[in-house]
Amino acid sequence: MAPIVHKVLILLHLVGFATYLGAGFAQQQFMGRSRATGLAAAVRDEYERLAASILTRFELPALFVQIVTGVVFIAMTPTWLTQGWLHGKLTCVVVLLGLTHAEMFNARKIVKARAARGDAAGEEIAARKARHATFGLVGTLAVVVLVVLVAYGTG
Repeated sequence: MAPIVHKVLILLHLVGFATYLGAGFAQQQFMGRSRATGLAAAVRDEYERLAASILTRFELPALFVQIVTGVVFIAMTPTWLTQGWLHGKLTCVVVLLGLTHAEMFNARKIVKARAARGDAAGEEIAARKARHATFGLVGTLAVVVLVVLVAYGTG
């Protein structure tokens, strides 16, 4: 394949990765800040909506960009599939895909519960926010493992 196409694919893969990380950080920050005591209800609700929106509009699409460009890379160089580090990386990607979907559904359920029942849904929402933080921690660990595999596995 032409060198320019390869460079464009690398660029798209890296932009997807940067967008995924930035969106993941931002939505976790918004969700975490929505847990603060003494926060105005309107601000809390907006933080929850922003977290759900970032997941849907940025984080998940960025992950799909990475998956599509990754598939193209593997199609271009199928011998990569013989390298153990790539299997580890692909495992991390599958974990991140599942976590991102779980975060998205969880955040949407928080927004829906808040809209339907308001503060009466507080206990359910608190449990979902705790779960959301756990998803974020597991996702962070998976990203760290992925980066280590790419950095040290390709050498």
